[in-house]
Amino acid sequence: MENIISFFKRLKRSFEAISIPLGLKFWITAICLCFVVNTIAVNFEKLSNQSITSSSYLLLSIGLIISWFSLIVNALAWKKIVFWLGCQSNSVEFIPLFLTTNILKYIPGGIWHFVERFRFLRKHINKREAFYAVVIEPFFMIVAALFFVPFGEFNLLIIIVCFLPLLLFSSYFRKPIFVLLSRLKATDFNNIDSDITIQKLSYSSAQVTSNYPFQALTIEIIFVLLRFVGFWFCLFAFSIHDSLGTGNWLSIFSLCWIVGFVIPSAPGGVGVFEAFLLLIIRDSVPETSLLSALLCYRLIVSLADLFAAIFANSKKTKLISRFKSFRDLSILR
Repeated sequence: MENIISFFKRLKRSFEAISIPLGLKFWITAICLCFVVNTIAVNFEKLSNQSITSSSYLLLSIGLIISWFSLIVNALAWKKIVFWLGCQSNSVEFIPLFLTTNILKYIPGGIWHFVERFRFLRKHINKREAFYAVVIEPFFMIVAALFFVPFGEFNLLIIIVCFLPLLLFSSYFRKPIFVLLSRLKATDFNNIDSDITIQKLSYSSAQVTSNYPFQALTIEIIFVLLRFVGFWFCLFAFSIHDSLGTGNWLSIFSLCWIVGFVIPSAPGGVGVFEAFLLLIIRDSVPETSLLSALLCYRLIVSLADLFAAIFANSKKTKLISRFKSFRDLSILR
């Protein structure tokens, strides 16, 4: 396992050594955004003539409600992950903390919501445990999304590859995975705030329970499924939900969601998800209707993030006043 960790560290250093102005992620995101913008420009006249009926507004509203609810489910999954790590604390309102900080993902860099959660948690639990609680959650989300990729028309090898990551939470792989994630992310955290100072962590530093995280992973899978349902209602609003089978839509959505989650440097992954989905199925679905559905989906998930943050703040958690990320924006210059 040490060899695997060393491989990923060398791979990361190799990418960092490539002299690309502004970074590889930036250019991938920029290309994706340009592709989406160009597609919109080409279809602008058809898009402007696209009619939205009252039933379509109703379907989009349902999609918004489901997307908002999915964030609460996501927050609950994170709470279960933190508890699985053995980091229970009665002084932390995990769900409001997650929902309120989630809006920070729209700040360029895509890491500020993680940093703010870590800053808050380290006041109540061990610093290393707080760091693990933050960096492991995206990994749960990716594994949960991979669970749905085989629902499309793929061969047996792809199905096995998508289900294999479920084994990474077993006791044999667990601690090496924690160390790998921490070593890959420690530099990012240290570069943002010198007060964080995450040191290299050993296997023994990963204090987790011996049980497989069935609860956390199941809830995370439900979150991804709800995310898809919100997207499906956008497809339904423009009558393209039956252009492909539901299983294919779920598979394609999950695959593009993973790509949009991992690659982007744009706030909230804007552009990458849309570009990859357009590239995969643009010849199978009317392009104008698909563009309309994608634009509406991007709008409702952004509104859902905003409403969830407002909802969490209305619970008088007073976490907004503790945000320091905005003053750190000067680092991004």
